[in-house]
Amino acid sequence: MHTRSIATLLLLTSMLAPAAAQQLAAAPANDATARVAARTAIFRENPFLIKAVSRVGGFGNLPSTAIANRMYSRTHAPALADAANLLQIEPQGVGTWVLRFPWVNVVVFETSAGLVLIDSGYAPAGPALRDALRRLSRKRVHTIVYTHHHIDHMLGSWALLEAGERPRIVATRVLLDEVDADLRSRGFTARLNNQTLAEFPRSRADLPMPTRVFDHKLVLNIGRDRFELTHAPGETQDQLWVWVPTRQVVVAADYFQPFLPNAGNGKRRQRFVDSWAKALRDMAALNPQRAFLMHGPPMTNTAEIVDRFTAQARMLESIADQTLERLNAGIKKYDAANAVQLPAELSERGDAQPLYVRPPDIARMVAQQYSGWWSELPSEWTPAPKSTQAREIVSLAGGLETILQRAESLAGTQPALACHLADWAWLAEPTNPRVLATATRVYLQRLRDEEVPTQEAIEYVEHLITLRVTLDRLPPAP
Repeated sequence: MHTRSIATLLLLTSMLAPAAAQQLAAAPANDATARVAARTAIFRENPFLIKAVSRVGGFGNLPSTAIANRMYSRTHAPALADAANLLQIEPQGVGTWVLRFPWVNVVVFETSAGLVLIDSGYAPAGPALRDALRRLSRKRVHTIVYTHHHIDHMLGSWALLEAGERPRIVATRVLLDEVDADLRSRGFTARLNNQTLAEFPRSRADLPMPTRVFDHKLVLNIGRDRFELTHAPGETQDQLWVWVPTRQVVVAADYFQPFLPNAGNGKRRQRFVDSWAKALRDMAALNPQRAFLMHGPPMTNTAEIVDRFTAQARMLESIADQTLERLNAGIKKYDAANAVQLPAELSERGDAQPLYVRPPDIARMVAQQYSGWWSELPSEWTPAPKSTQAREIVSLAGGLETILQRAESLAGTQPALACHLADWAWLAEPTNPRVLATATRVYLQRLRDEEVPTQEAIEYVEHLITLRVTLDRLPPAP
């Protein structure tokens, strides 16, 4: 799930002129202090936004606004405090615990040879993780397994290493490439994850990296326990799941989520829907007595585990099949995903709710896996700049006022179309106070009237913050 900043959000209204458009439109995105102030004001003025961006809560765990945007930080006091104070330790049989931090879990097995951890949480979880392990057992940490490279799964190990622990750290070989990709794109990746760039690592040396990597499958015999690791691209290319036959436990990483799986996140690298579904089926076929998720409560009933894992596999398979059927039938890529929906027998399930993404979002990820970046519109192969397109569209519409009035008139009945019009107006004149105010109203109305999935709502909020900061930077109107 790469982190998921569900306390980052929105609003706006006010002033300026389209001359400094390019410079002024870019500046607010990087002004962290201004964005924090704008976010605070937007939520204070629009309290309904809290619900709009929090449909997934804490991804099945408690949320923490202090942690959400500081997952790389080892020193941010509020994040450290929340990790320690909100941690819930749940025993799951002899020598087995699920440590439920805000947003994410860590699984702990006590073996005769030492402790085995599956994941270690985000960086602020490190000290709380270290202290919790000392309360649970006198044994040292023997092995840590990273299910994937996302920042809420592997960064907490730093505190264990600094405390003198020397565990073997195991991951798939692909994790190294995924970490390097994040490092190479650090500014972009920090922005996409709403993280503080100053805290973002600059090299592998800044991260608690694996000491052993593998391809495909790996069996670890630790004490009297057996851990079977299977690499299966899903939420990430490097993701793995763990089967512990000696305890009849499967650690399902992020393959299962208590809502429609986050397999269509438009801000992340490629997700692998077919392989994701197969992993769910493979885990269900083991008939585990317990399933530990990295987001949400443990599952302790075999029939429930098999039912829910199989159902989510069917959801992903159906979406992939529908997408490819449409593409193979000649429906253009820009339209193929729009009509994709879950079969009726699946759509009413609680674990099928589109709280974070919708079925068409997952369908777009499927289409992307089978093709390049082109939308199949010929003009979008070598497109004119968006701002140039926008100014021409506004001109053809009869001017800015016409398109803004139309956006406002459509906001209550065709919100998606209204937001397109607001986008065109903003792209044409990104510092015009009338545009900023109208776009703000249109975006807010959509979030107020429609149950927009969390990921989409967050992006509206981030854009609203940009509008607000732009307005605040403008000189007072005469």
